[in-house]
Amino acid sequence: MPVTPSRQVPDDGRSLALRASLLHPSVSPRLPGGEEPTPTLYVRNRLLVSGAPVGGDVEAQLDPLRAALAELGLQARVPADVARRRERLSRGGRRLQELLDAVSAYPVVLEAVGDGPAPPPDAWVVLQRLRITAPEVAATLSLDHIVRSADGYWGGVDGYWGGVDGFWGGVGARWDGTGPRGMAEYGTPGRGGRMPVTLGLPDPSTRARVLARHPVVALPDTGIGRHPWFDDHPRVLRDVAYAGQLIGGPDADLAGTRPDALTGQVGRDVGHGTFVAGLVRQGCPEASLLTVPVLTGTGVAEEADVLDALTALLLRHVEGQQAADPAGRDQVIDVLSLSIGYYPESVADVPTSPLARLLRRFGEEGVLVVAAVGNDATPAPFVPAALAGRTGRDALPVVGVGALNPDGSTVALFCNAGPHVSTHRPGVAIVSTVPTADAGLQPSTVAGLDDGLRRTTLDPDNYAGGFAIWSGTSFAAPVLAAELAARLAEADDLEDVSAQAMRARGWDALRACVGWSPA
Repeated sequence: MPVTPSRQVPDDGRSLALRASLLHPSVSPRLPGGEEPTPTLYVRNRLLVSGAPVGGDVEAQLDPLRAALAELGLQARVPADVARRRERLSRGGRRLQELLDAVSAYPVVLEAVGDGPAPPPDAWVVLQRLRITAPEVAATLSLDHIVRSADGYWGGVDGYWGGVDGFWGGVGARWDGTGPRGMAEYGTPGRGGRMPVTLGLPDPSTRARVLARHPVVALPDTGIGRHPWFDDHPRVLRDVAYAGQLIGGPDADLAGTRPDALTGQVGRDVGHGTFVAGLVRQGCPEASLLTVPVLTGTGVAEEADVLDALTALLLRHVEGQQAADPAGRDQVIDVLSLSIGYYPESVADVPTSPLARLLRRFGEEGVLVVAAVGNDATPAPFVPAALAGRTGRDALPVVGVGALNPDGSTVALFCNAGPHVSTHRPGVAIVSTVPTADAGLQPSTVAGLDDGLRRTTLDPDNYAGGFAIWSGTSFAAPVLAAELAARLAEADDLEDVSAQAMRARGWDALRACVGWSPA
């Protein structure tokens, strides 16, 4: 049986019920053809349904699935909030409706039939049974993976993870949290781990040029917290909505900086999105930063929520391209920087996954997509970076970004490898912005007052100065995103937001920054 936590994870004033299972290949049903699945983390009792027209009757669309599940003594339920949101998204014009139908995926909750107590069905086991008994139905289904940040928290052997929020300490000693020798150094303050630093440079946006249209970099992450560079800045786009509903969830970097009452520490990944935003600001001061909160302060999200946010972002982008009013250009994005992902259970399923279909459409609509390749020193594909590769002119490709050490010529030991690593950028001991907060650790030495000021050693988690160093491919990806945005800012036709013009500019930026041309 997969390992299942029996508790909820407190996070930023709300509870994220992971309901998660760790798919362990030695005890899990195999894939069709006998292929052994690779470990993945997924929502235990939910499946994602793809391919159903959004404007149709959701309940009627589920009839084939429900009939197949009934043979297994199970039933499926669409969460009420999911049905309401699908109905709202479907109110666009014909092209938006067709686009939504092509990329939409929504979760269904699996439940046992009957009123008596029963353990929640395991989505992986159910999916494998349906692949045998109802293959046409199973072809529309996939796991609802747990997405995590690619931020430099290594804890696994063989490229996998050593736990989420401390609840999984190891399975058969395979996931023991140690990692290969030398990798732990990158998590140590002073060796690349997060720690406060002083940056003696002004906000780069003070030297930014004023453009007729500024390139927009979308950042699905933890959010953007309080910081002098971002507070009330006209090119920091918060609370972005589509169809009358906010895109994404709570901003962990705004709400999650209050230390935990028991441990005195903030969430493990609080500040991740702010750090990413600071790297884009440094590399392209002209860029507008569009924050899309999807990760919690502990660096996790459910795939269904990530897909929902990205789908709304894509629809908003295309609506902006179609707008007759020039103000509609404000809805268009130019670069999508993804420092998130998951390890899939099957490499063969990655190209047809809901996320793959969605990012393909971003590329067709002229959006450059960069993705961090992961920090586990493994060739295992980390989705969405696993989708990296050149495409034809009709779509911009996903670019997978690995991390370099500060020397700029060596690859970080933790960086994943493989054909999906398109290029490398600095990602170790890199300096950027963090929310101005102070957590519970204290200086090792307090020596009294000096001219009215307290004399101490460095407080290891006092980020009141607003800057830190950190390491991870999470931070290499936005470095490239900033380079691409800076190249776009030089274009003389940036106001033309047609998909054709955006694709042409995107390929020009890829040639200049990555050396790629259409396949």
